[in-house]
Amino acid sequence: MAAVASIDGVITPLAAAAVPLTDRGLLFGDHVFEVARAWRGVVIDGARHLARLARSAEACRLPPPPAALPGWIADAIAAAGEADATLRVMWTAGDGAGLARGPAPRGRAIAIVEPWAPPAIAPTVRLATLVIDRSGRGGALVPAVAKTGSYLASVLALDAARAAGADDALLVDGDGRVLETATASVAIIDRRGVVVADGACLPGVTMARVAELAAGLGLAVATAAIDRATLAQADEVFVTSSRRGVAPVVRIDDRDYSDAPRARQIAAAYDAWIVGGANPDRRAAPAL
Repeated sequence: MAAVASIDGVITPLAAAAVPLTDRGLLFGDHVFEVARAWRGVVIDGARHLARLARSAEACRLPPPPAALPGWIADAIAAAGEADATLRVMWTAGDGAGLARGPAPRGRAIAIVEPWAPPAIAPTVRLATLVIDRSGRGGALVPAVAKTGSYLASVLALDAARAAGADDALLVDGDGRVLETATASVAIIDRRGVVVADGACLPGVTMARVAELAAGLGLAVATAAIDRATLAQADEVFVTSSRRGVAPVVRIDDRDYSDAPRARQIAAAYDAWIVGGANPDRRAAPAL
C-alpha cells in the first residue's frame, strides 16, 4: 500500500478514500492543514507541525484537532510502509451545506501519506514580486498566521510567477515589506547574519528549524522586517519549506544573486539533520 488516507482514523488506499460532498473544507475551503515530510516512519518536526495546526484552528475559530490525531497519523504512515513520505494533514469544519457553521462544528481529520518526491522545481529558485494587502485595511479576514484551505490566492500568485518566467512569487505588502512566497518562507543573509522576514505571514516550521541549525553553524540569526531595498542589497536570499528544504534564490525580478555559499551550507546542515537522525522527534514515540 504505497499511498493511503486516514479519515478520522479509518485508513484506506488513497484512490478509494472519500469524504461527503458536504464537507465544509471541500465546499468553502473551511479547513486548516499542514504538509510535512516523514522519514523512516517519523514526521520531521511533527510536534511543531501539529502545534501550528492547532494554532491555525484557533485563529480560524475551529474546534481543536482531536487528541487521537497523532496516533491516526502514525497508523497511516505505518500502513503506507514508505521509508520516505509526504504527509498532508487537514482539519476541516466537518459537514454543513450552508455557508454559516453550525453552533458546534464536529470537524473531520484527514491525513494523506504518499511516497515522497522532490518538488518539480530546480534546486535554486527564481522569484517574481507581487504586491498584496494582508494588513486588514483592505478587509482581509483570513488570518495570515494560519495555514488555511483558502489557498486560491497562492495558486493565482504562483501561476502569475510562472507566467513571468519565475519559479515562485515573492509576496510583499503595500509598504514594500517582504512577507513570504506563495509556497515558502523567506530569509536573507547580509552583514548581520541570517535575517528571517516577519510581518503578516505564516510562521514557517522548517524556517524555525533552519534558524536553529544556522545558529549552530555560528551564524547570527534574527527575525526582522525586510523591505525591498534591504532585499536588493542582501548578499544571499534563500527560501524554506517542508517539501523544498532550503533553496538559494538566484534571481528576483531583474536582480541576479551570485553563488550562495552560506545558504548552501545551511541547506547541507538541514539535509544532514534529517538523514543523520538528529531530529529530536525521532526519539519520541512513535511518529510524533
